Amino acid sequence: MYLIRFLTACLPAYVIERLFWQQRGMTVQDVVYAEIVFALTLVMLEVPFGLFADRLGRKISLLTGTLFETLSFVILLQAYELSSFLLAMVLAGIGSAAVSGAEEALIYETMEQLEEKDRFEKTIGRINAAGLAATGSAALIGAWLATSYELTVHYYLSLGCLTAAVFVSCLLTEPDKSGRPAVSVTCYDWRRWNLVPSFIRITLLSISFGATLTFLDEFWQLYVQDQGISVSWFGIILIGLMVAQGVGNLLPKPNRPFVPLIVLLLVYGGGFILLAVMDSRWSVLVLIGLFLIYGWSEPVLTTWLQGILTDDVRATGSSMLSMLESLVTIGIGLGFGQISQSSGLGGAYFSLGLVCLLMGIGLLVFHQKR
Repeated sequence: MYLIRFLTACLPAYVIERLFWQQRGMTVQDVVYAEIVFALTLVMLEVPFGLFADRLGRKISLLTGTLFETLSFVILLQAYELSSFLLAMVLAGIGSAAVSGAEEALIYETMEQLEEKDRFEKTIGRINAAGLAATGSAALIGAWLATSYELTVHYYLSLGCLTAAVFVSCLLTEPDKSGRPAVSVTCYDWRRWNLVPSFIRITLLSISFGATLTFLDEFWQLYVQDQGISVSWFGIILIGLMVAQGVGNLLPKPNRPFVPLIVLLLVYGGGFILLAVMDSRWSVLVLIGLFLIYGWSEPVLTTWLQGILTDDVRATGSSMLSMLESLVTIGIGLGFGQISQSSGLGGAYFSLGLVCLLMGIGLLVFHQKR
Protein backbone atom coordinates (compact mmCIF):
# COMPACT_ATOMS: atom_id res chain seq x y z
CA MET A 1 0.00 0.00 0.00
CA TYR A 2 2.92 2.35 0.65
CA LEU A 3 4.11 1.99 -2.95
CA ILE A 4 0.63 2.44 -4.43
CA ARG A 5 0.02 5.55 -2.35
CA PHE A 6 3.44 6.89 -3.38
CA LEU A 7 2.78 6.34 -7.08
CA THR A 8 -0.73 7.80 -7.02
CA ALA A 9 0.55 10.85 -5.14
CA CYS A 10 3.73 11.44 -7.13
CA LEU A 11 1.98 13.55 -9.76
CA PRO A 12 3.81 16.69 -10.95
CA ALA A 13 0.58 17.82 -12.64
CA TYR A 14 -0.98 18.84 -9.33
CA VAL A 15 1.39 21.75 -8.69
CA ILE A 16 0.35 23.47 -11.93
CA GLU A 17 -3.16 22.02 -12.25
CA ARG A 18 -5.10 25.27 -11.99
CA LEU A 19 -2.62 27.05 -14.26
CA PHE A 20 -3.00 24.25 -16.84
CA TRP A 21 -6.77 24.53 -16.72
CA GLN A 22 -6.60 28.32 -16.90
CA GLN A 23 -4.24 28.08 -19.87
CA ARG A 24 -6.85 26.02 -21.69
CA GLY A 25 -9.63 28.50 -21.03
CA MET A 26 -11.15 27.24 -17.77
CA THR A 27 -12.40 29.92 -15.33
CA VAL A 28 -12.89 29.60 -11.57
CA GLN A 29 -16.60 28.99 -12.22
CA ASP A 30 -15.71 26.23 -14.71
CA VAL A 31 -13.50 24.61 -12.09
CA VAL A 32 -16.36 24.73 -9.61
CA TYR A 33 -18.63 23.05 -12.20
CA ALA A 34 -15.99 20.35 -12.63
CA GLU A 35 -15.81 19.87 -8.86
CA ILE A 36 -19.59 19.55 -8.73
CA VAL A 37 -19.57 16.92 -11.49
CA PHE A 38 -16.81 15.08 -9.62
CA ALA A 39 -18.84 15.24 -6.40
CA LEU A 40 -22.06 14.10 -8.14
CA THR A 41 -20.21 11.11 -9.53
CA LEU A 42 -19.05 10.25 -6.02
CA VAL A 43 -22.57 10.66 -4.63
CA MET A 44 -23.98 8.21 -7.16
CA LEU A 45 -21.20 5.63 -6.95
CA GLU A 46 -19.71 5.75 -3.43
CA VAL A 47 -22.18 3.33 -1.83
CA PRO A 48 -22.44 0.97 -4.86
CA PHE A 49 -18.65 0.68 -4.95
CA GLY A 50 -18.58 0.20 -1.16
CA LEU A 51 -20.99 -2.71 -1.55
CA PHE A 52 -18.90 -3.95 -4.47
CA ALA A 53 -15.75 -3.93 -2.31
CA ASP A 54 -17.51 -5.65 0.61
CA ARG A 55 -18.96 -8.38 -1.61
CA LEU A 56 -16.28 -9.00 -4.25
CA GLY A 57 -13.09 -7.88 -2.53
CA ARG A 58 -10.98 -4.84 -1.78
CA LYS A 59 -8.30 -5.63 -4.37
CA ILE A 60 -10.56 -5.54 -7.43
CA SER A 61 -12.11 -2.30 -6.21
CA LEU A 62 -8.69 -0.66 -5.72
CA LEU A 63 -7.51 -1.86 -9.12
CA THR A 64 -10.63 -0.50 -10.81
CA GLY A 65 -10.22 2.86 -9.09
CA THR A 66 -6.58 3.25 -10.07
CA LEU A 67 -7.38 2.34 -13.68
CA PHE A 68 -10.13 4.97 -14.00
CA GLU A 69 -7.91 7.60 -12.40
CA THR A 70 -5.31 6.83 -15.07
CA LEU A 71 -7.92 7.18 -17.83
CA SER A 72 -8.90 10.61 -16.50
CA PHE A 73 -5.35 11.86 -17.15
CA VAL A 74 -5.49 10.49 -20.69
CA ILE A 75 -8.56 12.67 -21.29
CA LEU A 76 -7.03 15.74 -19.61
CA LEU A 77 -4.09 15.65 -22.00
CA GLN A 78 -6.54 16.08 -24.88
CA ALA A 79 -8.91 18.51 -23.14
CA TYR A 80 -9.52 21.98 -24.57
CA GLU A 81 -13.23 22.41 -23.83
CA LEU A 82 -15.29 22.29 -20.65
CA SER A 83 -17.03 19.08 -21.79
CA SER A 84 -13.69 17.25 -21.98
CA PHE A 85 -12.68 18.43 -18.52
CA LEU A 86 -16.05 17.32 -17.16
CA LEU A 87 -15.58 13.87 -18.71
CA ALA A 88 -12.18 13.62 -17.06
CA MET A 89 -13.79 14.53 -13.72
CA VAL A 90 -16.39 11.78 -14.18
CA LEU A 91 -13.62 9.22 -14.72
CA ALA A 92 -11.69 10.59 -11.74
CA GLY A 93 -14.86 10.41 -9.67
CA ILE A 94 -15.36 6.75 -10.60
CA GLY A 95 -11.77 6.09 -9.62
CA SER A 96 -12.10 7.88 -6.29
CA ALA A 97 -15.38 6.11 -5.49
CA ALA A 98 -13.83 2.72 -6.18
CA VAL A 99 -10.82 3.39 -3.94
CA SER A 100 -12.80 5.12 -1.18
CA GLY A 101 -13.44 2.79 1.71
CA ALA A 102 -11.71 -0.18 0.10
CA GLU A 103 -8.21 1.07 0.84
CA GLU A 104 -8.80 1.75 4.53
CA ALA A 105 -10.79 -1.47 4.92
CA LEU A 106 -7.98 -3.53 3.38
CA ILE A 107 -5.36 -1.95 5.67
CA TYR A 108 -7.52 -2.32 8.78
CA GLU A 109 -8.44 -5.96 8.12
CA THR A 110 -4.87 -6.90 7.22
CA MET A 111 -3.62 -5.42 10.49
CA GLU A 112 -6.47 -7.11 12.34
CA GLN A 113 -5.41 -10.47 10.94
CA LEU A 114 -1.81 -9.75 11.96
CA GLU A 115 -3.09 -8.84 15.45
CA GLU A 116 -1.76 -5.31 15.09
CA LYS A 117 -5.07 -3.48 14.97
CA ASP A 118 -3.95 -1.09 17.71
CA ARG A 119 -1.30 0.28 15.34
CA PHE A 120 -3.81 1.15 12.62
CA GLU A 121 -3.89 4.86 13.47
CA LYS A 122 -0.10 5.14 13.28
CA THR A 123 0.02 3.06 10.11
CA ILE A 124 -2.62 5.09 8.29
CA GLY A 125 -0.82 8.25 9.39
CA ARG A 126 2.47 6.98 8.02
CA ILE A 127 0.88 5.93 4.72
CA ASN A 128 -0.67 9.38 4.43
CA ALA A 129 2.70 10.93 5.23
CA ALA A 130 4.37 8.81 2.54
CA GLY A 131 1.81 10.05 0.04
CA LEU A 132 2.41 13.63 1.10
CA ALA A 133 6.17 13.16 0.75
CA ALA A 134 5.58 11.92 -2.79
CA THR A 135 3.35 14.90 -3.51
CA GLY A 136 6.00 17.27 -2.18
CA SER A 137 8.73 15.68 -4.28
CA ALA A 138 6.52 15.84 -7.35
CA ALA A 139 5.79 19.50 -6.57
CA LEU A 140 9.49 20.38 -6.61
CA ILE A 141 9.93 18.59 -9.91
CA GLY A 142 6.78 20.14 -11.32
CA ALA A 143 7.70 23.70 -10.32
CA TRP A 144 11.15 23.27 -11.88
CA LEU A 145 9.69 21.81 -15.07
CA ALA A 146 7.23 24.72 -15.34
CA THR A 147 10.10 27.15 -15.84
CA SER A 148 11.47 25.33 -18.90
CA TYR A 149 8.84 23.03 -20.37
CA GLU A 150 5.23 23.02 -21.50
CA LEU A 151 2.69 22.14 -18.82
CA THR A 152 1.67 19.01 -20.75
CA VAL A 153 4.98 17.41 -19.70
CA HIS A 154 3.69 17.33 -16.13
CA TYR A 155 0.65 15.35 -17.23
CA TYR A 156 2.66 12.81 -19.21
CA LEU A 157 4.88 12.14 -16.19
CA SER A 158 1.83 11.84 -13.95
CA LEU A 159 0.23 9.42 -16.38
CA GLY A 160 3.34 7.25 -16.18
CA CYS A 161 3.16 7.09 -12.37
CA LEU A 162 -0.53 6.17 -12.42
CA THR A 163 0.09 3.45 -15.00
CA ALA A 164 2.74 1.98 -12.73
CA ALA A 165 0.25 2.09 -9.84
CA VAL A 166 -2.21 0.02 -11.88
CA PHE A 167 0.37 -2.75 -12.30
CA VAL A 168 1.37 -2.65 -8.62
CA SER A 169 -2.32 -2.91 -7.62
CA CYS A 170 -2.42 -6.26 -9.40
CA LEU A 171 0.07 -7.60 -6.81
CA LEU A 172 -2.12 -6.87 -3.77
CA THR A 173 -3.36 -9.73 -1.60
CA GLU A 174 -6.39 -9.73 0.70
CA PRO A 175 -6.58 -11.10 4.26
CA ASP A 176 -8.17 -14.50 4.81
CA LYS A 177 -11.89 -14.06 5.49
CA SER A 178 -12.74 -17.69 6.21
CA GLY A 179 -15.02 -17.95 9.18
CA ARG A 180 -16.32 -14.41 8.81
CA PRO A 181 -20.00 -13.81 8.00
CA ALA A 182 -20.84 -13.25 4.36
CA VAL A 183 -22.23 -9.89 3.37
CA SER A 184 -25.97 -9.80 2.87
CA VAL A 185 -27.01 -6.28 2.04
CA THR A 186 -30.72 -7.02 1.90
CA CYS A 187 -30.75 -8.61 5.37
CA TYR A 188 -28.24 -6.34 7.04
CA ASP A 189 -29.58 -4.25 9.94
CA TRP A 190 -28.13 -0.85 9.09
CA ARG A 191 -29.47 0.54 12.37
CA ARG A 192 -26.60 -1.22 14.13
CA TRP A 193 -24.37 1.72 13.35
CA ASN A 194 -25.82 4.47 11.16
CA LEU A 195 -27.77 6.12 13.99
CA VAL A 196 -25.06 5.76 16.60
CA PRO A 197 -24.15 9.22 17.98
CA SER A 198 -20.46 8.55 17.34
CA PHE A 199 -21.12 7.99 13.63
CA ILE A 200 -23.09 11.24 13.43
CA ARG A 201 -20.27 13.16 15.13
CA ILE A 202 -17.66 11.60 12.84
CA THR A 203 -19.78 12.51 9.82
CA LEU A 204 -20.22 16.15 10.84
CA LEU A 205 -16.54 16.60 11.71
CA SER A 206 -15.30 14.83 8.57
CA ILE A 207 -17.57 16.97 6.41
CA SER A 208 -16.49 20.17 8.15
CA PHE A 209 -12.78 19.48 7.61
CA GLY A 210 -12.89 17.59 4.31
CA ALA A 211 -15.44 19.56 2.30
CA THR A 212 -13.85 22.92 3.11
CA LEU A 213 -10.28 21.74 2.52
CA THR A 214 -11.30 20.69 -0.99
CA PHE A 215 -11.61 24.33 -2.02
CA LEU A 216 -8.42 25.32 -0.24
CA ASP A 217 -6.56 22.52 -2.00
CA GLU A 218 -8.06 23.38 -5.39
CA PHE A 219 -7.49 27.15 -5.37
CA TRP A 220 -4.42 27.84 -3.24
CA GLN A 221 -2.38 28.38 -6.41
CA LEU A 222 -4.66 31.21 -7.56
CA TYR A 223 -4.79 32.61 -4.01
CA VAL A 224 -1.01 32.87 -3.58
CA GLN A 225 -0.71 34.24 -7.10
CA ASP A 226 -3.11 37.02 -6.04
CA GLN A 227 -0.72 37.73 -3.15
CA GLY A 228 2.02 38.52 -5.70
CA ILE A 229 3.94 35.25 -5.35
CA SER A 230 5.65 33.91 -8.48
CA VAL A 231 4.89 30.45 -9.91
CA SER A 232 8.54 29.52 -9.31
CA TRP A 233 7.68 29.40 -5.59
CA PHE A 234 4.72 27.08 -6.05
CA GLY A 235 6.76 23.92 -5.56
CA ILE A 236 8.25 25.14 -2.27
CA ILE A 237 4.84 26.30 -1.06
CA LEU A 238 3.23 22.99 -1.92
CA ILE A 239 6.01 21.14 -0.13
CA GLY A 240 5.37 23.33 2.91
CA LEU A 241 1.67 22.47 2.79
CA MET A 242 2.35 18.75 2.36
CA VAL A 243 4.98 18.70 5.13
CA ALA A 244 2.54 20.43 7.46
CA GLN A 245 -0.17 17.89 6.63
CA GLY A 246 2.31 15.03 7.03
CA VAL A 247 3.50 16.32 10.41
CA GLY A 248 -0.14 16.56 11.44
CA ASN A 249 -0.64 12.92 10.44
CA LEU A 250 2.26 11.85 12.67
CA LEU A 251 1.52 13.96 15.76
CA PRO A 252 0.32 12.14 18.92
CA LYS A 253 -3.45 11.65 19.13
CA PRO A 254 -5.71 11.71 22.24
CA ASN A 255 -7.74 8.74 23.41
CA ARG A 256 -10.89 10.88 23.48
CA PRO A 257 -10.67 13.01 20.34
CA PHE A 258 -14.11 14.65 20.19
CA VAL A 259 -13.46 17.85 22.18
CA PRO A 260 -9.94 18.42 20.72
CA LEU A 261 -11.42 18.04 17.23
CA ILE A 262 -14.10 20.66 17.98
CA VAL A 263 -11.50 23.10 19.31
CA LEU A 264 -9.35 22.58 16.24
CA LEU A 265 -12.39 23.05 13.99
CA LEU A 266 -12.96 26.48 15.56
CA VAL A 267 -9.30 27.39 15.01
CA TYR A 268 -9.57 26.00 11.48
CA GLY A 269 -12.56 28.24 10.72
CA GLY A 270 -10.68 31.23 12.10
CA GLY A 271 -7.81 30.43 9.75
CA PHE A 272 -10.08 30.71 6.71
CA ILE A 273 -11.27 34.10 7.89
CA LEU A 274 -7.65 35.21 8.29
CA LEU A 275 -6.97 34.17 4.70
CA ALA A 276 -9.85 36.37 3.60
CA VAL A 277 -8.73 39.52 5.43
CA MET A 278 -4.95 39.25 5.00
CA ASP A 279 -3.31 40.92 2.02
CA SER A 280 0.24 39.78 2.52
CA ARG A 281 2.60 37.01 1.52
CA TRP A 282 2.61 35.99 5.18
CA SER A 283 -0.82 34.49 4.55
CA VAL A 284 1.08 31.44 3.28
CA LEU A 285 1.79 30.65 6.94
CA VAL A 286 -1.94 30.55 7.60
CA LEU A 287 -2.32 28.12 4.67
CA ILE A 288 0.35 25.90 6.22
CA GLY A 289 -1.41 26.01 9.58
CA LEU A 290 -4.72 24.92 8.04
CA PHE A 291 -3.08 21.93 6.37
CA LEU A 292 -1.40 21.03 9.68
CA ILE A 293 -4.78 20.97 11.44
CA TYR A 294 -6.38 18.91 8.72
CA GLY A 295 -3.45 16.47 8.76
CA TRP A 296 -3.93 15.90 12.49
CA SER A 297 -7.68 15.29 12.15
CA GLU A 298 -7.46 12.85 9.22
CA PRO A 299 -6.11 9.67 10.90
CA VAL A 300 -8.07 10.41 14.09
CA LEU A 301 -11.39 10.43 12.24
CA THR A 302 -10.41 7.43 10.09
CA THR A 303 -9.50 5.32 13.14
CA TRP A 304 -12.61 6.40 15.00
CA LEU A 305 -14.79 5.39 12.02
CA GLN A 306 -13.11 2.02 11.43
CA GLY A 307 -13.52 1.21 15.11
CA ILE A 308 -17.32 1.47 15.04
CA LEU A 309 -17.88 -0.34 11.71
CA THR A 310 -18.17 -4.11 11.39
CA ASP A 311 -16.18 -6.14 8.83
CA ASP A 312 -19.16 -6.86 6.58
CA VAL A 313 -19.90 -3.17 5.95
CA ARG A 314 -16.51 -1.60 6.53
CA ALA A 315 -16.03 -0.34 2.97
CA THR A 316 -19.72 0.53 2.59
CA GLY A 317 -19.72 2.62 5.77
CA SER A 318 -16.64 4.55 4.70
CA SER A 319 -18.16 5.07 1.26
CA MET A 320 -21.39 6.36 2.77
CA LEU A 321 -19.43 8.94 4.75
CA SER A 322 -17.61 10.00 1.58
CA MET A 323 -20.94 10.24 -0.24
CA LEU A 324 -22.33 12.59 2.40
CA GLU A 325 -19.17 14.68 2.21
CA SER A 326 -19.58 14.90 -1.56
CA LEU A 327 -23.18 16.07 -1.21
CA VAL A 328 -22.08 18.87 1.10
CA THR A 329 -19.21 19.72 -1.26
CA ILE A 330 -21.75 20.25 -4.05
CA GLY A 331 -23.77 22.65 -1.92
CA ILE A 332 -20.70 24.53 -0.74
CA GLY A 333 -19.31 24.60 -4.26
CA LEU A 334 -22.38 26.32 -5.68
CA GLY A 335 -22.08 29.09 -3.09
CA PHE A 336 -18.29 29.23 -3.37
CA GLY A 337 -18.41 29.77 -7.14
CA GLN A 338 -20.97 32.56 -6.89
CA ILE A 339 -19.17 34.34 -4.05
CA SER A 340 -15.79 34.07 -5.81
CA GLN A 341 -17.28 35.75 -8.88
CA SER A 342 -18.55 38.73 -6.88
CA SER A 343 -16.07 38.98 -3.99
CA GLY A 344 -13.02 37.02 -5.15
CA LEU A 345 -11.37 34.07 -3.43
CA GLY A 346 -11.02 36.08 -0.22
CA GLY A 347 -14.78 36.45 0.12
CA ALA A 348 -15.32 32.79 -0.70
CA TYR A 349 -12.80 31.69 1.96
CA PHE A 350 -14.48 34.00 4.49
CA SER A 351 -17.76 32.16 3.92
CA LEU A 352 -16.04 28.78 4.45
CA GLY A 353 -14.60 30.06 7.71
CA LEU A 354 -18.08 31.02 8.92
CA VAL A 355 -19.39 27.55 8.03
CA CYS A 356 -16.64 25.90 10.10
CA LEU A 357 -17.15 28.22 13.05
CA LEU A 358 -20.91 27.62 13.07
CA MET A 359 -20.44 23.86 12.87
CA GLY A 360 -17.87 23.89 15.67
CA ILE A 361 -20.08 26.00 17.93
CA GLY A 362 -23.06 23.75 17.20
CA LEU A 363 -21.14 20.58 18.06
CA LEU A 364 -19.74 22.16 21.21
CA VAL A 365 -23.22 23.18 22.39
CA PHE A 366 -24.53 19.68 21.62
CA HIS A 367 -21.68 18.12 23.58
CA GLN A 368 -22.26 20.32 26.63
CA LYS A 369 -25.99 19.51 26.69
CA ARG A 370 -25.36 15.75 26.86
